[in-house]
Formats: sequence, structure tokens, C-alpha cells
Amino acid sequence: MLDRLVRARDLVPRWLQTLGAIAAFAAVGTWLTITTWHGIKATRLDVGPLTDFRDAIYYPVVALRDGVNPYNVDAYYRNYPVGQEFPLYTPIHLLIHAPLLLFSFSTARAISFGWNLALVLGLAATALRLAGIRLRTAAVFGLGTLILLSDPGKFDLRSGQPALMIVIAVYLAWRTSGSPGTTDTATPDSTVPLVIGAIALAVVWSKPTYAIPLTVLLLVRNRVRVAALGTALGFTLSALVLPSLVDAAGGMNRLVHSWQDSARVTSRSGQSKLGSGLRIDVANTFVRITRLHPSETVGALGGLLLLAAGAWLVWQLRRRDPQGDREELVVALGCLLILTSTYHVPYDYLLLVGPMVMLTRRGPSHAIAWPRHVRTTVTLLLLVPLVDPLGWSPINAVLGKSGFQWMLGTTMMSTYVLIALGLCGWTAIRQLRVTATVSPVPTMSATSIDGGP
Repeated sequence: MLDRLVRARDLVPRWLQTLGAIAAFAAVGTWLTITTWHGIKATRLDVGPLTDFRDAIYYPVVALRDGVNPYNVDAYYRNYPVGQEFPLYTPIHLLIHAPLLLFSFSTARAISFGWNLALVLGLAATALRLAGIRLRTAAVFGLGTLILLSDPGKFDLRSGQPALMIVIAVYLAWRTSGSPGTTDTATPDSTVPLVIGAIALAVVWSKPTYAIPLTVLLLVRNRVRVAALGTALGFTLSALVLPSLVDAAGGMNRLVHSWQDSARVTSRSGQSKLGSGLRIDVANTFVRITRLHPSETVGALGGLLLLAAGAWLVWQLRRRDPQGDREELVVALGCLLILTSTYHVPYDYLLLVGPMVMLTRRGPSHAIAWPRHVRTTVTLLLLVPLVDPLGWSPINAVLGKSGFQWMLGTTMMSTYVLIALGLCGWTAIRQLRVTATVSPVPTMSATSIDGGP
């Protein structure tokens, strides 16, 4: 099927492909911009478009500028027109978004939205390079259009979250060249220099729910230098902001107490507590399926156990086949572990874009012992939360009337992702049982994907 689509595409002149892809991206981007701005309301409630930008990006840096501790829930609510507390991002988050202080709220909101549209193309380009596909304008804008149409893509843009930036940084850190003595069969232009990888990991540390599992996976993949340098840089950047936070809080003890209070408020909120319809991590899926309600601590420990088991598989795959680090099995396994082991919400499904591009290639760039039909099954399981059919009104109406709406609800979406993780884990175990070293096959040429040099 994919071969037929590629052959049909190759019949279209390249200039027409490029023009069509750019036009499609512009059309969808314009539609999202108009519908987003049409839904903005003058309210401080946590409803409507771009409220996450207001509450989690713009006003936290304004508060720090004004000498108000943004982690202090009461002071933050009292001084600024926000509808929710400032989540427990690290101080790096405040530093990254400090340039927005140059603009008024309405101007900064428009700039941030435009920046996120540009980051969609950045995510498309990074995902294509992650899969070893040569970058062409038509491919970047075409994949960018699909990202805009995806449920997590629309969710991220309309909420104003920084997920696009963090996902790109995850891919860059993952693609960083290895430690001395590491055998790396990736082509030079698909490997990220150590400095860029370290900066990318430091950016990821703005959101610990991404950074903690990613750092663990980098360590077990023998990417010790990027893990150490990126983490050190992240702590250094946080230290630059810490004096201002301490001064705003009235002392280090009060700052720590504000972090604790903010964590308690967040864990009790309807959208963040275990059993929420928004959360997609393994602990939340367990609660929604079983109706059991363990504490947040127990849920976090369960996620960490899942991460430990998955990290062990990645480590064993690394030991058995050092040249297979860049294959789609390891990338998919790593991204799924990041998504399921710690707190995440549906816009974080953007992390699946990279594995999906790799899985939809006509063949892996490195020999993988995928069991029969498992590769296709994993692809379809990951496609569902990216598309989210319930987000399309006609499909929602049909499924609702037929009684099958539950099959594509929040709980089932996260269940599909966990099933995909299980299949990837099973594939990894099968591959570990192979006694002979897997022989690498020639890397797929760019002509098999984009139609020519």
C-alpha cells in the first residue's frame, strides 16, 4: 500500500508537490489561527484557547519580574488574572520564556502562537531526520500539515503549551553522538553534536516528567556525556534564576514550602489527580480501568518500576547489538516509556510523531526481529491517539449512536499506547534471545522515500 502511494506521488512533478504541501500547511495553519482566536474570551477561568500560555508561560515570568513567587498559589492567583496554579516546571522554564517580558500579554500570545506554528515544521524536520530521511520542502511541510491536523498538534497549539519545543529537544538529545569508543553506524548528518544534545537535554529539564525518564534512557544507552553535561547545564540554568525566586519567596525555606503546596494543589485538581480524564500515564490508566485509587506516591512508584523494566530492556539491547541504537524498536520503546512512566496529558502524544515516521518506512534501516504483523499492529495502535477519531464530529456522532464511543475514549487511547509498549517490549525480549549478532543491512537510501537524489 505504501509503495503504491509513493509511486503515485512520484508521478507528480516535484515543484507541484512542494507548492501543494506549502499551500496545505498554510490553509490548515490559517484555519487553526482563526478558530483559536475566535474562541478566546476575556475571563480568568481555566477555559478556552491559550489559557495554558496565560497561566503557565506568560504570567509566571511576569510574576518573577514583579518580585512575586509564581509557585506561591495564593499570591499568584491574587496578583494576576490566571485560572490555575503555575505547574512545577523547573526555573529553566522561566528563563527560556523571559524574552516574552518585552511584549504585552496580547502581543506575546500572538508571537507564541506563531512560534509554535514554526516549531511544527521544526518537529516535522527533526522527526524525518530521526528516521534517516533526507529533508525536502514537500516532505517537511507535508508532515507538518499532518501534525497540525493531529489531535495532539491541535491541542498543543490551542492551549499554548510548550510541548513542541520539548519534544524536539528530546529527539535532539536522543540523536546525540555516543561516548568515546562507541560504535555508531548512523550517518554523520543524522547525528547531533554533543554541545547541541546537551543544550537540548537542558531544555528538556524544564519539564521533569520528560527529563527524568529521558536521562535514565540516555544513561543505559551509554550516552553518559550528553546525560551528564545536559543535566549539569540544566541545574546551572536553574541556579541563575534561583536567587530571584528565593528573594520573591522570602527565603529558601518558604520557596521549598511553596513548591510543596503547589504540588499538593496540582495533585488534587480535577485534571491532574489520578483518575483524571486528561492523564495518559500508566498509573492513571490503571485507576480508570480498575476503579482502584492508590495514592499519588504509589502511582509514581508504579511508573518508575515500569521505567526501570523498560530501561533494562534498552540496556540489554545496547549490550547485545551496539549498532542498533538508532533502530525504530529502540526509539519507539524509549518514547513510549517516557510517555507512560510519568505524568503526561494528550498533547504529549506529539512525542509519537518520530516513532510513527520510522514505523511507516517501507523497511527498517537496521535489521530487526519484528514478529509477524507486530510492526503493523504497533503502528496502528499509535496512530489512533494521534488521529483521535472522536475529535471529528461526524465520526463522534456515528460512534455515539452505535454505542462504540467508549472504544476511542481517553482510557482506551492510553490503553492502546500501553499495548504498543508491551508489544515493543516483547519484540525486544525476542531479539535478546537471538544468539547470533544481528547483521546490519544497508541504510535505506533517501530515494526510496522522497523519490530521488
